[in-house]
Amino acid sequence: MLRITRNHLFQYPISMAKDTRFSPKDQKDYRRQQLIEATIRTISEFGLSNTTISKVTKNANLSAGIVGFYFKSKEQLLLGTLEHLDAEYNSLIEDVFSSTYTPEDVITRFIEVSFGETLCNLDKISVWQAFSGESRARNEYMKICGDHDDAFYQALYQQIEQLSQHYPNTRPSPEAITRSLRALIDSYWLDYLFTPDAFDRNSACQICLDMLNAVFPRHFSSAKQSRLNQNPEHNPGHDDEHNDVLSPWTYTDPEFHELEKNTLFRKSWQLVGHVSELAQTPSYLSFDALGERAVVIKDHQGNIRAFHNVCRHRGAKLLDGNSGQCPHAISCPFHGWTYKLDGELIGVPAESTFPDLDRSNNALVSIDLEIWQGFIFIRFIQGEEGLAEKMSPVSSLLDPYQLESVELIAGTRYADRRPYNWKVIHDIDNEGYHVPMGHPALQQLYGMHYEDGMVEDIAVSKAYLNEKPGKIWSVRNYQNLLPHFDHLPEENQKLWLYIGISPNMVLGLYPDSIEFYMTLPISTKETVYRGAAYALPDPRKGMDAIRYLNRRINTSTEKEDESFVNWMQEGLRSSVFEQRNLSTLESGVKHFHQYIMQQIPVGRLKHHPGNGNVTTTNHDMLMQ
Repeated sequence: MLRITRNHLFQYPISMAKDTRFSPKDQKDYRRQQLIEATIRTISEFGLSNTTISKVTKNANLSAGIVGFYFKSKEQLLLGTLEHLDAEYNSLIEDVFSSTYTPEDVITRFIEVSFGETLCNLDKISVWQAFSGESRARNEYMKICGDHDDAFYQALYQQIEQLSQHYPNTRPSPEAITRSLRALIDSYWLDYLFTPDAFDRNSACQICLDMLNAVFPRHFSSAKQSRLNQNPEHNPGHDDEHNDVLSPWTYTDPEFHELEKNTLFRKSWQLVGHVSELAQTPSYLSFDALGERAVVIKDHQGNIRAFHNVCRHRGAKLLDGNSGQCPHAISCPFHGWTYKLDGELIGVPAESTFPDLDRSNNALVSIDLEIWQGFIFIRFIQGEEGLAEKMSPVSSLLDPYQLESVELIAGTRYADRRPYNWKVIHDIDNEGYHVPMGHPALQQLYGMHYEDGMVEDIAVSKAYLNEKPGKIWSVRNYQNLLPHFDHLPEENQKLWLYIGISPNMVLGLYPDSIEFYMTLPISTKETVYRGAAYALPDPRKGMDAIRYLNRRINTSTEKEDESFVNWMQEGLRSSVFEQRNLSTLESGVKHFHQYIMQQIPVGRLKHHPGNGNVTTTNHDMLMQ
């Protein structure tokens, strides 16, 4: 039962089966989980050999026939249950060993998770013992779980081996200590299984730490106690705070990640597209992010509104695809509920079968929308400040570019999933210190004149094209072919300008075109990287070539940054990377981190406040 994968738990409310707000897929997943949880209880009560489908469905209060819809046989139901527990265990353990803490803190967190209520559970322990103990099930257990045991053993071994190097005189054996710790945890799980009334999870946790203290007294002193024993209202002292940059743990902690999504992203303005992409009437643009589905609709009269792209009947998606032309009314493809383009519910098939239905209370749910400089922004949680007000300090910088009149350059829109934390991208993007070494094309294009700065609290970076011709083909030809643009003042003719829109977007303004790129977090280690390029209509010969060269330079820059981002993501997990040494040329990184810490003050802590304490500690710090 010791393994590492990337799977995650299903988590649905108990009432989902009858809740019309959830999609058919969600309800199917809920039913499947309901059967798995009933199987866990049944195995715990009757044992693996005596578990039958009729006992499981009786436990779940479901009909026996429903099992065949989700599992083709009893064997598949049992294996699905084991796979589910395996995924649950691994999602928690993976977070422990992917953290950036010191070895002693990683090991302590592992012990805490092992004795936490999620894993150290009587029914679940019974299932583990049933599959690993009964000879008929042992082969299946090894197929599902066995390959991960070595990975976990090595992960724990490596942490203990690092500690052992601090004790050259006693030469503690990493293998002996690793095996001892595993055996001690397993023995306490068995104690809980056989004598649940006498089991004390806090005591079990502390005994494991006492054993480690006997071997590594300088690292597991008597003062180091399990967080299970600490007061959950404990607030770290000011000596654990710093105000310059985020600590590495904020990049890997799932609870901090949820705070980011709710505090930074759902409350901030997110760019959907440009009004030129809604040239037809009626038409729409969709935007899926942060666990939400949104759609922006332009109706027959030219009004633009934003709604949750969710049918009020059973949660189905109403409009599919990134964009398209709207029908005169929106009809749900699942059951046919129909809405006007202003969101009003106007049609319900078999409406008489919904005796309590109030159409007025079942219109599409609207979302805040603002059109700024021709770009369409939405936010999922209402706030006070409008985007135009927020960005007013830089409006004079934007005015010459006539952004209201630009059009999408065909083939430039993208939305890629990237395997790293969203903040790492901006850590690189918020400074030009790495340009001379990391980006040869940019250095030859404008490296002599690049500078980062701030206009009030908005990040602004700018650079003027070098007079000296670049050696790289795309740079040299872009410099040579770039014409004069009548709509731009002279100081903008050879200016590349970048403006940040916190927390996650950059607007790049070039003489020939403009672009945006933005990040949308999926998890602590996966991000959607999204962007597109736009330009004013310009029929002059050679403009397509100039814009191609621009994108070629930016594409090569992005590929170079890809390596740096991956290296930084890996470095965050290192036990020796606990701080950053920032140059004055990297002030943009410091500002970016201070913005996050201002919104989420728990990010100021050098050390993780403990599993389950991140949100509470953040609330307490906000109240101070």
